[in-house]
Amino acid sequence: MASNTTPSFQIATWYDTWNATGLSNLVNNIVPLQYATRYNLAFASLVVAGVNGFDIEFTGQYAEQVKTQIAQQSPGALIYVGLGSTGLAATVADNLAHNNRSTANIVAWLQANGYNGVSIDAEQASAMAFVAEFVTQLGPSFRAAGLGIAVSVPWPGSGPVGLYGQNAVQAFNENVNWLELQDYSSSGTPYDAPEWTNAGINAGILMGGVCTEPGNYTTSLSDTAAWTEYALKNLGGMFSWRLDNDHSTGGEDVDPTFVGAQTIYDTVYGTSAESEKAAAAAGAIV
Repeated sequence: MASNTTPSFQIATWYDTWNATGLSNLVNNIVPLQYATRYNLAFASLVVAGVNGFDIEFTGQYAEQVKTQIAQQSPGALIYVGLGSTGLAATVADNLAHNNRSTANIVAWLQANGYNGVSIDAEQASAMAFVAEFVTQLGPSFRAAGLGIAVSVPWPGSGPVGLYGQNAVQAFNENVNWLELQDYSSSGTPYDAPEWTNAGINAGILMGGVCTEPGNYTTSLSDTAAWTEYALKNLGGMFSWRLDNDHSTGGEDVDPTFVGAQTIYDTVYGTSAESEKAAAAAGAIV
């Protein structure tokens, strides 16, 4: 199943690659990168690679700089590429027709560019229908290369079969490191997770999730703590959308307070001296 060595409880978050403010906050060392053990960089696409299948291309102009800052400031953290719906179905078709050549392209791109894996955030039905096949295609090559696969799950209350089809449970259990449940788009971690475990998904790859950016779907701090407690007892981790805009007070990526990420972290590790010890220990795990 897992192709990386993973901590017993993973904390993941997303970070944007399109806003200069988010990058500036990193450069100026005001982002508390100790609050997570994995970062998904949003967003990249699967694009045509000449006549040789499909490859990865970032749409955010600051992706390389954001990755460099995170890698330098938090060298123990994993950094994944966030993939959306674009090109996913066509990549699957190309792999089926050409002996998995697009998978080989993706692996080579990740290794050449210093990433640890991908988080697949497909939210269009036309793409979600191909996610189970896509992770099945990626799985063996990713395991061999030491790369990880996450699937970021919208509307998780619908369950794996409802969202991704009849083959999803086996495909995910065999090939996916993490399933990031976007619980803020549904009823919340304690209600959504059983839809997945009852369907046969391994609870160890499930991550509860919260929305930490301002808006209609922001998860309250009390729910953030409660859902994290539930995940600690029942699941493999927690993730948040997104650290660069975490409870911002001045607009997109402007003056984030990071209280959502801190709430998850403090719930998992405790506070003060205990937190500092846990941060050092988490930084040593890759």
